Amino acid sequence: MAKHRFQNYVCRPYCMFFKDGQKEEMSCRGAEEVERLVQQGSVDPANMPTLRKEPAVWEKHKDVLGDRVCRTCAFFPGDCDFQGGEEVEGAEPCGGFILLALWYESGLIRMTDLE
Repeated sequence: MAKHRFQNYVCRPYCMFFKDGQKEEMSCRGAEEVERLVQQGSVDPANMPTLRKEPAVWEKHKDVLGDRVCRTCAFFPGDCDFQGGEEVEGAEPCGGFILLALWYESGLIRMTDLE
């Protein structure tokens, strides 16, 4: 996967955990799923509308996206405060999860589009 590309439209704008130049070889399952959708042509990041981070949106889709994305993420068991076990108030999901929730909410993708 071209991680340097998806960092520009997933990690930098949406992920509070992303730090330029640090652990850039790592990616969350949400970002990988976004990139898969882009590579198969389901979504074109060049024509993507500007979407603001909306906590109500990711909370609304927490369960269904959690089942489809988070449970298979390498960060889920030990490093995810949003879905990984003990609930942490105000925890924010990864950028991939946020973007998938925004795309789903806006009708750009369907749950059936997710692996």
